[in-house]
Amino acid sequence: MTEGPWGSPTESADRAAEARTPEPAFNTRPAQAWGVFLIVALIGLTYLWQLTAPDPETEFAAALSARSIAEGRWETLFTSMFMHGGVAHLVMNLSALLPFGLIVARRMGPAVGGQLRFLVFYLLAGLAGNGVWLLMGAGQGGAVVGASGAIFGLWAAVLRMRRDGGPLYPLFSWEVARQMVGPLIANVLVTVAFGVMTAGSGVGGIAWQAHLGGFLFGLATIGLFLPPRQRV
Repeated sequence: MTEGPWGSPTESADRAAEARTPEPAFNTRPAQAWGVFLIVALIGLTYLWQLTAPDPETEFAAALSARSIAEGRWETLFTSMFMHGGVAHLVMNLSALLPFGLIVARRMGPAVGGQLRFLVFYLLAGLAGNGVWLLMGAGQGGAVVGASGAIFGLWAAVLRMRRDGGPLYPLFSWEVARQMVGPLIANVLVTVAFGVMTAGSGVGGIAWQAHLGGFLFGLATIGLFLPPRQRV
């Protein structure tokens, strides 16, 4: 090989390797993923409303339950996604929403269209989680709040994304299958940890059905929301 004006072969290879190196999730400017920060702001404002709600019945009216659907309060399918059952629940969800959300939102692009796709994906993943929770009969025993279904949808989307920004891994591939252990272990650990932290507080357990619904939605549909060059 001969050296040209573009630099030595070694320098060219270094630049190519640098281009393939993924940036950390938190190395993202707000303008690149404003959809995530909008969701975080809405969750924060909703939690402040919960703290100042005049009585438990007012707060319960925005939570999702079989009763709320039977009474025609369909909006609870969405309002419940922004509510949380205490500080521990809020912190645990935000600690997962930020890294996974930033990765997915950045992949969809900083333009208005890309961030709107991110918001739609997030809401639909949460809706899928809530739907599975209801269909599996969990709603008969109480109400559910939290962003976990949507967050597991984001996690599933990340499992299919290549670190170098290339096309998605195929749904039925070893690269996706070998990463499934993480969400399974996380579900067990979160269930145990949340149970310990909320013991005696009157807060219910983990709605694993919502996790499952959001995860399956994200795994199967993320390719519909990404720019064409990043799809399979």
